[in-house]
Amino acid sequence: MAFPFVDRAPTMEEIICIYLYDDTKPPAKGTLKTWDDVKKLAKPTRQDVEIDKKWFMMHGGGRFMSVALFRVVRRFLAGEGNFWPGSYGPEAVFQKFGVFDQIKRRFALKQYDFGLNDPDFVDRCEVFGSSAFEINRFSQFVVDPYQEGSEMGRREVRNIWVEPVEDNYDYDSDSWEAKISNAIVRPVIDPLKMGRKIAIKFVGNYPFRKDYTKADLPELERTNRLLDSQKASIFDKGMGFPSRFAKKMEDLYAHGILYAKPNIKTKIVSTPFLVPVPVIDGFVPRDTE
Repeated sequence: MAFPFVDRAPTMEEIICIYLYDDTKPPAKGTLKTWDDVKKLAKPTRQDVEIDKKWFMMHGGGRFMSVALFRVVRRFLAGEGNFWPGSYGPEAVFQKFGVFDQIKRRFALKQYDFGLNDPDFVDRCEVFGSSAFEINRFSQFVVDPYQEGSEMGRREVRNIWVEPVEDNYDYDSDSWEAKISNAIVRPVIDPLKMGRKIAIKFVGNYPFRKDYTKADLPELERTNRLLDSQKASIFDKGMGFPSRFAKKMEDLYAHGILYAKPNIKTKIVSTPFLVPVPVIDGFVPRDTE
């Protein structure tokens, strides 16, 4: 069983409802007044979240991703590495370049870095946080066995695309951005630290495969630099996303998902930047309003 999402990803409200109630909708309005009420209704989710892979790569968190971000592709097309004529899969190419750790073969993209002003920013960051991507295993790194100028063989990368790695929703993260958002969200969502995880799976096909030659290398380098330059600065993220997460918490309360309204204050917190950010300082339960 799974919660299928067609042509979209779950919102922050939906993923929290799944996390707490194993449903995409909150309990009946007026049901939640104390944390005890939440505990009575809470139940572990036994279902995964399924998201269409094509939609995610074109319109979701994968829209910021590109083959150009994989250094191994750029290095191969640049003529680096000692390759005999033939065809190599990504496993062999990574090994040739000394990358043996499976995790290091992936590209971790922080959703907090991109689209700070996009309407889906808070939902995207809350649901995914950091997203991992990998080169498809059917791609081919080819060295043709004939001379091309002064080179020992013409290199091509064929049938390559990037696809998302299965993810999960929880409150465990090492990134400072996620620690700030979790500090805003978790105290009222999961004060007992239940430690639940919701599996996020990507289904369907992503058909946008391409071939690259050395002639494409300058464009790949430009794309890599462009995406790197589009990352939000530490200061912009510090000033931008915490207040939006805090506002979202008030919306969750208004929609009956939370049992209490966060009491939000602005404080200086210890992060890579020193700017005021909203933090939760206690709660106002519904039955005291």
